[in-house]
Amino acid sequence: MRAAKVILLGIFFSFAGFVMLLVISIMRGGVSGGVSVETSHATGLSAVIAGILGALLSPMTLLVILVGFGAATWLTRKTSKRTSTS
Repeated sequence: MRAAKVILLGIFFSFAGFVMLLVISIMRGGVSGGVSVETSHATGLSAVIAGILGALLSPMTLLVILVGFGAATWLTRKTSKRTSTS
């Protein structure tokens, strides 16, 4: 049961972190961070998909996933120790 909690919380934390990372990178001016979208050109669906894929495959996303699963593991261990000693 604890493993399922870690997996589900890790997925939730990773997804929330990825959404925050994506929103921050979009607000900075580009979907993938370094590439900005110019207003004089039309943004096609392929450019949006390429930006999202670039964000998914970046090392920062891997770090967000690792931190998310680490936080989930820490949270479940903390709550399981609290319930087992009471």
